[in-house]
Amino acid sequence: MADVTVREATVHDCEEIMRLIKELAVHHNEADKVAIDEHVLRRDGFGDTPYFHCLVAEPSTQGTGQQRPLVGYAMYYWTYSPWCGKTCCLEDLFVTKDWRNHGVGTLLWAHVTKTALARECAWVHWVVMDWNQQARDFYHGNGATNWSEKDGRLVYRMTHGTMTTFVNKRLPETA
Repeated sequence: MADVTVREATVHDCEEIMRLIKELAVHHNEADKVAIDEHVLRRDGFGDTPYFHCLVAEPSTQGTGQQRPLVGYAMYYWTYSPWCGKTCCLEDLFVTKDWRNHGVGTLLWAHVTKTALARECAWVHWVVMDWNQQARDFYHGNGATNWSEKDGRLVYRMTHGTMTTFVNKRLPETA
């Protein structure tokens, strides 16, 4: 197990979290898809009404007193199911390449799950890229179920442009 500390992110971590988000985007071959910056993270995660929560993993300082670069993060938010109540969505779980396979991802995931249990959530859910077999094996090996295989659930998304077109077409009086 890696010698890391998992803690709640603070507003002062936003620059480092952005670095990790960009690294994740590169890992997904989607570096050009990141459309936010650290200022947006500060506003959306640490303002009066946070839209997300974030845990970060940092190497132990081992008495040096120096802050070390973050090596992973887990971003999550609360959701609700009309069938069973409170749930949690794990939006991102990422560990830098050099720190993978050392238990950092497991620690981050376990902390999110513990938080969800403390809030009496019925489940934690997330999306995994179909090509990311390492992540799929990691989750499956720790008891997670692939709903798309089990229940035939598919995930849909509307982009901002598609949302605007839909609203303008279906609610023209509000356009």
